Amino acid sequence: MNGANHQLIRTEDASKVYNPRRPDEVCAVDRVSVTVGRGEVVVLEGPSGSGKTTLLSLIGCMSRPTSGRIVVDGRDVAKLSEEALTGVRRELFGFIFQQFNLISDVSVIENVMLPLYPVGVKPAEMKRRAEETLEGLGLGDKAARHVRNLSGGEQQRVAVARALINRPEIIVADEPTAHLDRKLSEDLMEILEGLNRDGRTVVISTHDQLISNHRIVDRVITMRDGRVEDGPT
Repeated sequence: MNGANHQLIRTEDASKVYNPRRPDEVCAVDRVSVTVGRGEVVVLEGPSGSGKTTLLSLIGCMSRPTSGRIVVDGRDVAKLSEEALTGVRRELFGFIFQQFNLISDVSVIENVMLPLYPVGVKPAEMKRRAEETLEGLGLGDKAARHVRNLSGGEQQRVAVARALINRPEIIVADEPTAHLDRKLSEDLMEILEGLNRDGRTVVISTHDQLISNHRIVDRVITMRDGRVEDGPT
């Protein structure tokens, strides 16, 4: 918990509408304005269908707003080309997904190195960086093992290692404890606490009170029906 003062992410009246101007139109995020400071840990919470995951995808540059602005590190990302937007994601963000999204029949180190292939990192540097990241998460001796042979907690740490391999400034996590028991959930929060202590900004979408009430969280933004409920954002 760093209590940062410098704004890193800002949404301004951002909306996301699926199937616009059709009978099945859905406004998942409705004119939302929030900020995330550099070094903060911010939680987006709310019931299923509240819009928190869609807002997270906008913040993480995984989708574009239908209207409004998303400003990340001073750049209005909604106006960027697809190539430039991909560059922002690779440069600034590391993603942790609730399903881990690991490839089960290849090795741990190959999974961790995946984000580096598109950016042209040399193989020797990829391997060195992956080994260093795995070692830091207590997985140095598991690098050659296939993911399918790991425990749930080990797979979780592989997913975190993959999110960290590009040395991101911002960690974005979507329901990261959804399929974990309490012990593994607490372990994950300890990992995120360490990352935040090292200066990283963390934004988490969740309905898990263990996360929302955790000591590292600076602010909780509550979503309902696509809007932010009253309170500081």
